[in-house]
Amino acid sequence: MQEELELIFPTEEYKKEIIDFKEEFKKNNETIIHGGAGLEKDISFEEWLKNVREDLEEETSRKRNRVPSAVYLAFRKSDRRLIGIVQIRYKLNEHLFNYTGHIGDSIRPSERNKGYSTTMIGLALEKAKEQGIGNVLMTCKNYNVASARTIIKNGGVMENEVEKDGIIYQRYWITLKKSYADGRNKSNDILESTFKNLRIDNNEFKGNISLLKINKVRKEWKVDVESRCVLAKDYMWLRIYPDGENYCITAIFDDKDNIIEWYFDISRSLGIEDGVPYQDDLYLDVVVVPDGRIHILDEDELEEAYNKREISKDEYDMAFSVANMIINGLESREDIERLIKFSENYLTILKNS
Repeated sequence: MQEELELIFPTEEYKKEIIDFKEEFKKNNETIIHGGAGLEKDISFEEWLKNVREDLEEETSRKRNRVPSAVYLAFRKSDRRLIGIVQIRYKLNEHLFNYTGHIGDSIRPSERNKGYSTTMIGLALEKAKEQGIGNVLMTCKNYNVASARTIIKNGGVMENEVEKDGIIYQRYWITLKKSYADGRNKSNDILESTFKNLRIDNNEFKGNISLLKINKVRKEWKVDVESRCVLAKDYMWLRIYPDGENYCITAIFDDKDNIIEWYFDISRSLGIEDGVPYQDDLYLDVVVVPDGRIHILDEDELEEAYNKREISKDEYDMAFSVANMIINGLESREDIERLIKFSENYLTILKNS
């Protein structure tokens, strides 16, 4: 059984363990400790720790020609042995975007081939998500099958291969913005719910439509200046996933089956896992209310993701293109009425299925 690890930020307290960790790489004739923020260099522990702390902040990391990042030590819980080290880079420059990615990591030589790398990367992804990184880039050399396997186990999907100095690098993206129709990762405020999904294939619609019935909440959600409630006990979220599109729709109904709003999530892609639809979120959203008002949300998040190289220029442009298509398709009152009729019809179908 795989023993548990925990990630801890390095401090003076762990000097002995870190030096011992470094020495093991040296004895194994390894000159690089990936993810170690220069731990393999011939500098003192104190200087290394000072550099690690400075790299946490953008201003101080920039003075060292670095991007802001955090280094974590992976300790085995059972015996407090230092198993690995991992670095999470909060931003990517040109070189990191092409060849290195957001995360670098190393497992000490004596603890390899035990599954620890997969566990450590999983914990690092949780840290990345806490920092608001929505899409994580990881890379490996094309002959490093073990690293590729670790990345794929953590959800990595290879985008392409690039060459530098005769070496082929594989570039994988891991999305941390995947949202499931059953609400599993939507909010901790949904305490109890029921879920069902139907595959629809007719002249009107092709895709998946699901219904999430909210049975118990920790707290209600209210949005905008009108304090419009979108999450409460006995509310229903009708979630619509059309085939071949880069968006999904959540039609929110209150406890009396009145439509509150439609929330259009612009998506990199749609899919289904174990019968549950999901969307790979692309930050930008469009909200439509029954009186016809339309709002575009999270443009700042999309802009930030692009500036941090979490999304490509093509994805950035696509998000706005899809949003404009949605808005243009809802210009008239007749368009809104059709959306109301469609949503109410499939709410009835899902409730009775």
